[in-house]
Amino acid sequence: MYQILIVDKNKEISVPSARSNHEFRPPSKGEHMLVRWQGETKVCEVEDVWTHINLDQEQPQQGAVQVLVKWSKGLPPNVYVRRFGLK
Repeated sequence: MYQILIVDKNKEISVPSARSNHEFRPPSKGEHMLVRWQGETKVCEVEDVWTHINLDQEQPQQGAVQVLVKWSKGLPPNVYVRRFGLK
């Protein structure tokens, strides 16, 4: 599982269907991804990726992978397609 963290909006969006045996995977730093938040979709660049580790237990447990994006840098998908010449 991974979570998208929109740093400039202080908001976390869970992506529960992204398990290791699933076609979805956490993106890499520098990748572009579609992010939907409050009814609006933007193409955001991944700023950073890290794994949350819970150290409050006797045995540390790996939690969700955190994917950091900035909403203010996001582009509407149609502008992104025109800007980068994608079809």
